[in-house]
Amino acid sequence: MKYIIKKKGEPKSLTDKRNTPDSKYDGPLKDWQEQLLDEQGYLCAYCMGRISLDRDQMGNPHIGIEHYISQDNSAKEPYLGLRLDLQWRNMLGVCNGKFGFDLHCDKAKGKSKLNVLDPLDINKSEKVVRYSLSGEILPNTTNQDLERGISEDLNCILNLNAEKLKEARMDVMDVAKNILKKKYPNGAWRITDIDKEIRDWQSRTKDGRYKAYCQAAIWYLEQLKTRSLKRNLQ
Repeated sequence: MKYIIKKKGEPKSLTDKRNTPDSKYDGPLKDWQEQLLDEQGYLCAYCMGRISLDRDQMGNPHIGIEHYISQDNSAKEPYLGLRLDLQWRNMLGVCNGKFGFDLHCDKAKGKSKLNVLDPLDINKSEKVVRYSLSGEILPNTTNQDLERGISEDLNCILNLNAEKLKEARMDVMDVAKNILKKKYPNGAWRITDIDKEIRDWQSRTKDGRYKAYCQAAIWYLEQLKTRSLKRNLQ
């Protein structure tokens, strides 16, 4: 999961809609989708898979809008007296959430409320998860209650350890490793070499996109860096 920084301003069409009497969320507008893509670097808010305005065979864009607090629950949890279904901070861009019959991300989440994880809070996203070499996403905390909550969010509510997602994260770790091998074929990777690759995975491309599943690659490179530091201290 990657931390998302929301822009200060929201799309004008959303402001106009919210200020219209008796208005409610009835589907996204294109400028909402465009701003979410820009904010998130074209990555799903939960699994970090690629999202875009490109359309599938049914004509639907490869981006959906997820309400962090579901639309049903938003009526029960008003924000400054307003329903959350039309609050920009409550909207996230997500993938289609399907691998065959295996649902994940918002499709698995449905109306459920997450215990801990929140892509808009770095202390509840990037800093509380880690990865395994097999591509599994795991809690990263020594607090047992927090660990249980994160584990339920990952495995039960969001289903982020679906096999296809684990494979995708494992593949991107292999990509990061192969890039290092190609650039530095002698295998003597310096800390500065690894840091350079980490910065590359942390950066957007010229068209504003992050690499899909980038946080898994960053975690892998950080592990290589830690091992290199330990060897240097021996």
